[in-house]
Amino acid sequence: MNHFYSIIEHTPFTKTEQKIVNYILEDPSAFLRQSIGELARRIGSSEPTISRFARHCGYADFKELKAAVSTAQEEHHSPAVKLSASMERPDTSTLEGMLHYQQYCIEKTLSFLDQQVLDQAIDVILHARRIYLYAKGAALSMAQLLKFRLCRFGLDVTILPPGSSELFEEINFLCSEDLLILFGFQKLPREARVLLDYRRTVGCRTLLFTSRIYESASDDDIISLYVYRGEPTEYHSMAAPAALLDALIILTGQRLGDVSQQSLDRLYRLKETYKSDIPR
Repeated sequence: MNHFYSIIEHTPFTKTEQKIVNYILEDPSAFLRQSIGELARRIGSSEPTISRFARHCGYADFKELKAAVSTAQEEHHSPAVKLSASMERPDTSTLEGMLHYQQYCIEKTLSFLDQQVLDQAIDVILHARRIYLYAKGAALSMAQLLKFRLCRFGLDVTILPPGSSELFEEINFLCSEDLLILFGFQKLPREARVLLDYRRTVGCRTLLFTSRIYESASDDDIISLYVYRGEPTEYHSMAAPAALLDALIILTGQRLGDVSQQSLDRLYRLKETYKSDIPR
């Protein structure tokens, strides 16, 4: 793994330093174009703070930090190369090895799990008037799974369109009583950034599934659930997100108690009533 990525993965940072990490990861190309003064103004910090951040990361100065980020950019791999690299690794080149690797992803996710944050996530799910989900690409499968499970409890869940004017047609109805759930993982889509900005206008709660430990450092009102999906240069597994969603669903069902059971019982009776017309 690139030295810069290794540092940000294992180094404890202050809240201000976390904002710098977020900014670099979100748009490394923009970071490389900026001077230390421009970066300080951009994130609302100071030049001495950024210099201290560079030294905290183990670099002599801001210039050396930029060189490390530049090297990390040059080593950025396409999805095909990531998959190839994972297939060539001894520990993921066999079925048994890959399953053990999936287990490792789940265990690492568990090591970062904060039970209090998980409880907050369940609270906002249960108290939302309506739940809006947003995801793109492979993450859309997780949004579909979550919608399927929550709807079985009788909750009102909508998957937002991926973009274009259709997205605005839907979020026009977003209100303070709603919950916005985003799947961002390594990088948030630009549409998700728009949603994060707009939700401040309506004042709705937000739950974020992310693979970046410091994603919400500058947004204290975002509830972030971290999932480990592999290193930046590797194939990204969906085992940990799926496992975390399963846990979230089970715990939500427990909190709902009889309400969840009644909803599932109604569904069962409905299927039984029409099983001759639509076989199960």
